[in-house]
Amino acid sequence: MKWRHWAILIVLLLLNYIIFSTALTQLAAQRRPEPLSTRTPHPTFENVAPTPVAWIVLPTSTTRPTRAPVTPLPTVANPVTAEITADIQPTPAAVIAAAETQPIVTLAPEATATPVPPTATPTGEAVVHTIKRGQTLSQIALAYGVTVDAIVAANNLADPNRIITGQTLIIPAPGRIPPTATPGPPPTARPKPKPPTPAPTQKPPASTPTPAASRFQFTAQTVWDPLVAANCAGPAIAKQSIIRDANGNAVNGARVEVNCYDNIWLSHPSGNPGEYDPGHYDFSFGQNVPQDWTCTARVVDVNGQPVASSEVVTIHFDTNDCKPSGAGHQVAILNWTKNW
Repeated sequence: MKWRHWAILIVLLLLNYIIFSTALTQLAAQRRPEPLSTRTPHPTFENVAPTPVAWIVLPTSTTRPTRAPVTPLPTVANPVTAEITADIQPTPAAVIAAAETQPIVTLAPEATATPVPPTATPTGEAVVHTIKRGQTLSQIALAYGVTVDAIVAANNLADPNRIITGQTLIIPAPGRIPPTATPGPPPTARPKPKPPTPAPTQKPPASTPTPAASRFQFTAQTVWDPLVAANCAGPAIAKQSIIRDANGNAVNGARVEVNCYDNIWLSHPSGNPGEYDPGHYDFSFGQNVPQDWTCTARVVDVNGQPVASSEVVTIHFDTNDCKPSGAGHQVAILNWTKNW
């Protein structure tokens, strides 16, 4: 019966093997760390306050520290602005202060323009007026409460009907030059000596505007040339702009200051080697879309030396009828003359 004993022993060994192997497997499973469940990270968002679009100035202009940008105000149709005359052109701060004291007079029909004269020049001093597009001498005279003859006499105008946009006129104070009506009769006595020498009597008025312009060391002339750029481009001063002296020679090293709604920038010096031809300069506002802006410009220094005085010229970048053949203007040619 020995084979039965061996069979029982073999069965017991098999049972022990199965029990120990199962126990070892469970122990190893307990010691092994369970894998962590993978989580997909969700993106986080941060609320950022919107920032206004800043004015961009291309490398052709040097930014000058100024106040924060001001939103352009809507333009008023045919405003009549007055600039205070002085031997030296007032600074932008003085111009702003003078503008606050001088009310803006809107041209109206002749019947409603009568109350304007008493408030046009309360100080009783002469005023310099820059002619706007569409204005006539009669409208300007009504706005300031003076006669057309007084303006003609104060500016030595050869032809009262020939005035151009951007031209400056000296407006005498009301009542300061009432005799301008009396010089009217002398022309009746003047024709007697006129027939012998008609040419000399006619030419002096043509040369007389130069003394008025010589009040400033620099005077300006704005030219709108549709061949330079279409009116739907961004506002800029074209590189065709040039600064000359009284003899027509190019002036190098002059810088032009541009002020748009109290944002002030300076152009590169005129005639910069490698960038511009002698006397030429340009200015870009970094805008590639039309803008309805009104800016001012003046010459501030030449070769680092401040100028004695400069005419302050107003530039209206107009988006009217925006198309290549439209009536608006975006790119100006702003020429300057150095008088002394």
